[in-house]
Amino acid sequence: MQDGNIHCHIDNLSRRGGKHGERIAVAKAAYNAGQRLWSEAEKRFVDFDHRVDVVCSRLLLPDGAPAWAGDRVALWNKVDLSAKRRDARLAKTIDAAITRDIPVEQRATLLEEFAAPLVAMGCVADIAIHEDGTDHNPHIHILLTTRELIADGFGAKLAALEHRQFVKNVRKAWADISNRYLAKAGSTVRVDHRSYKARGIEAEPTVHRGPNPMERRQKREHARRVSEEREMAKPDAHDRRHYPLLTSRETWPPEPVASPDLTTQERDEHQRYWDEQKIQRLEEEAQAEPDHLLEPAPAVPWYQDALQRARTETRDEGPAPELEPNAYLAAYQSRQPNEDHDRAQAQYDASVLERAKAMMRNRHEHEALQAMRDAPPEARRFVEDFILQERMQAIRERDRAEKLRRMRPDVREKLEALRPEYRDWERDLPVPGPNGEALHPRELDLVQERMLEEHLREEDEPDRREPER
Repeated sequence: MQDGNIHCHIDNLSRRGGKHGERIAVAKAAYNAGQRLWSEAEKRFVDFDHRVDVVCSRLLLPDGAPAWAGDRVALWNKVDLSAKRRDARLAKTIDAAITRDIPVEQRATLLEEFAAPLVAMGCVADIAIHEDGTDHNPHIHILLTTRELIADGFGAKLAALEHRQFVKNVRKAWADISNRYLAKAGSTVRVDHRSYKARGIEAEPTVHRGPNPMERRQKREHARRVSEEREMAKPDAHDRRHYPLLTSRETWPPEPVASPDLTTQERDEHQRYWDEQKIQRLEEEAQAEPDHLLEPAPAVPWYQDALQRARTETRDEGPAPELEPNAYLAAYQSRQPNEDHDRAQAQYDASVLERAKAMMRNRHEHEALQAMRDAPPEARRFVEDFILQERMQAIRERDRAEKLRRMRPDVREKLEALRPEYRDWERDLPVPGPNGEALHPRELDLVQERMLEEHLREEDEPDRREPER
């Protein structure tokens, strides 16, 4: 933030006007807190649990607030469900930039002190601080309820939030408290909430540029790398337990060559640390894939070489019996189960499911769910399951393509040649039906078509029904 300027924006969170036509308070609360919250209004999870820039988030309650107000999910779902009008005001939002000269450890206290007068007015303040690890743009988010709290919900509107003076008072309060913390930190920077004209400055007001998608992606990637490097540079519990002297020093991990200022005990720890690293590296090399898998392809294909060896070994024993084409497949399918492989496969399947659930909803998925809002629960569940299965299939395809890319070219070519044949097999495999029963894919297509026809028929029946006399 530049000296003299302040960014403090106050707005209404209205139901009308979102990207898809409507907003919900649960979505804004999930974004601010970086959490995965259930929305009763839309019957879905709003997932921002992947955010890494949420430094802190908490709810501040007024005196005498009911117990349910302290639960973020219950609070904002009640807000969404209690607002009946399509243009209802769901909440009040405050976004403000934190001056970087204010120490990091004091920012949470600053935010709570700033929100205290708002809570005293009867609002529940859902507060959060966002900072991506680079300290480039630290800022606060506050989501305020706009009605009185009663035992089972909300009462009358809080009139003080609707006055024009409320915006000016909030901006002034943010400037005042920021300047107070800046003075406490010994900084010479000061901020002012007033306009250039009110301050007697002859300058054209700047226009807020807004977010640049490319720039934001670059900043997120940079913040991710900074966060990873920061985590990698920190000693873990194992390091602190085995190397207490080295981990208490400023530099970690230690350099390969011992520093001259190390004590005798620190040198012993230094020697043990690098001995352990060497042993760990040797173990990893022993567990790595054999070198022949990484060597370039030989001039003679592997199957010709194997065939030649087999002919040489069986030359004196007569011709080898010819196996049916499916004999190799039968031998492969009858192998003993591998517990480690099954466990790894189960873990991978679970990770694919979690990755699919964490994906952001795209436009086509949103339109499909919006079209089924008034459909029966079974039909809506079918659409949700269909979207989830498509996401999982896309993730598996990407993972499979990445694994194939890492294979040797000759092996990759053989595996690629098998894929069309595998796809033919998959067309005949049974799939789960609407009630969990096993169906042939063509039977499932017929069931889905009948469900869609019944749904469309139910929608058309009210239009064809004659009015009662």
